[in-house]
Amino acid sequence: MTQIFISYSTDDNASPPGSADGKGFVTYLEEAIIYEFRDLGPDRPTIWRDTKRIEAGAQFLPEIEDALKASSILVVVFSPNWLASHYCRDELASFARNCGPDGLRDRIVVVGKRFVDFDKRPPLLQGQRGFDFFKRNADPNDIAGDIDFFGRGASPDQRYFDQVKALASYLVKRQLTPPPAPIYAPTGRTIFVAKPASDMRQGYDRVVSELAGKGHTVLPDPAAEIPLETATDVIDAALAKAEISVHLLGEKAGEAPEDQPPMVKLQLQRAAKKAAEDGTAKFHRLVWAPSAWTIPATAKQEATELARHPCDVLAKFDAQLASDKIEGDSLSRFVDFLNQHLLLIAPPKTVTLSASDAADMRLFVYHSAEDSAYALNLAQALQQRKLEPLLPAFDGPEADIKSFNSKQLVDCDGVILCWAAASEVWVRAQASGLRNWSALGRSQQFRYRAVVAAPPPGVRKKSAKMLFSRQDIDLVVDLSDKDVPPPELLDMLVPAAAVPSAP
Repeated sequence: MTQIFISYSTDDNASPPGSADGKGFVTYLEEAIIYEFRDLGPDRPTIWRDTKRIEAGAQFLPEIEDALKASSILVVVFSPNWLASHYCRDELASFARNCGPDGLRDRIVVVGKRFVDFDKRPPLLQGQRGFDFFKRNADPNDIAGDIDFFGRGASPDQRYFDQVKALASYLVKRQLTPPPAPIYAPTGRTIFVAKPASDMRQGYDRVVSELAGKGHTVLPDPAAEIPLETATDVIDAALAKAEISVHLLGEKAGEAPEDQPPMVKLQLQRAAKKAAEDGTAKFHRLVWAPSAWTIPATAKQEATELARHPCDVLAKFDAQLASDKIEGDSLSRFVDFLNQHLLLIAPPKTVTLSASDAADMRLFVYHSAEDSAYALNLAQALQQRKLEPLLPAFDGPEADIKSFNSKQLVDCDGVILCWAAASEVWVRAQASGLRNWSALGRSQQFRYRAVVAAPPPGVRKKSAKMLFSRQDIDLVVDLSDKDVPPPELLDMLVPAAAVPSAP
């Protein structure tokens, strides 16, 4: 059954003063939608809404993250209050991150409570299917403002119910045609996920699903159990191919092969042996030992809550290593940590393109207005390498400029950030914005993201590789001592595009 997550600002759900029965906009809307669902038949979605609404600036509660991951549709109650809430924008980003790019825009529905200028909307909310619960006032000087379909705890207008009916019908239809799950290209990375004891099976399935869904190879084979008679050989063979190992520790230790420790301990010990023998010192163990643990009820006693220290839990199974990464938070937090950790330790990306691929590439030369002269020279050099440069616009209405440049980021194959006279903070901010490619409205990751450090030279530009996270930028090219970018030096950006020398 489809679950719908409602993202809203607390201020948009305030009950009217002096009214004992008056309800907030979001509460009334949720109840009205559920009523319409009943009228549309039994095949209806469920609605999840955070009624606790933790204070602004606080971290997500685990149940919020879990609800976002379990939801197929995000309903955004859009208003200036929503836009001003970092919490609400984080919900949108989390939903986009969990869903992936395929069909993402079709899974976001905007409920307009108040008007917001188009150019102020996040890219993911531009051009979305919307249901407005207000009507724009034709006279901008009229102090009465827009006409609300809902006010002071009750609906004053039949148009409110018309919109609710249309919204509910749309949501029901959307659940009947769910978008395909995102498919990620293989990353070439292999992660060892230790077979758990029975009390950690649910967490194991979630971790495997997350890793495999992002294109990583998981060993040992999640679909098969490790044979007890050859357990050590199977574990060592899987560890030999893996860059890190992941271990989920509950209270049980699993089955024990003959003359060997139980399976949970054995896998920790074999991973420790590889870490000790690893000449590069890169291999390490990631351990999840949740600090909040529930001992299930039995016929003799009720379920009890047990507080555990993650390091103490690990000590029951194996000695802690200096290189171990140990987490005790919720499963959702651990999965997020695991994904972020894999990004941080990812090997540098190598641009490998065939000549035909390079010839078809469209590279967005992203730059600030003061760097236009250098960027045009850079674009000309790229053209000499048979590449198609795309350039941002700077002249025109601000909303049109933003829309045009956002579309360039969506349509291009790769991005080259030009850093000449622009400030360091500008270029680093733009680089950070390239990290979440799905939030930009793209259907796939950039082929690569590069920074070209251009004149004037400086110490910071010479150390530019240290300034950009590998999550944001794949390549950094220092041309800060070259007034005009020579085409042959750009071959390090796209080697396959190099023009062969004349015989």
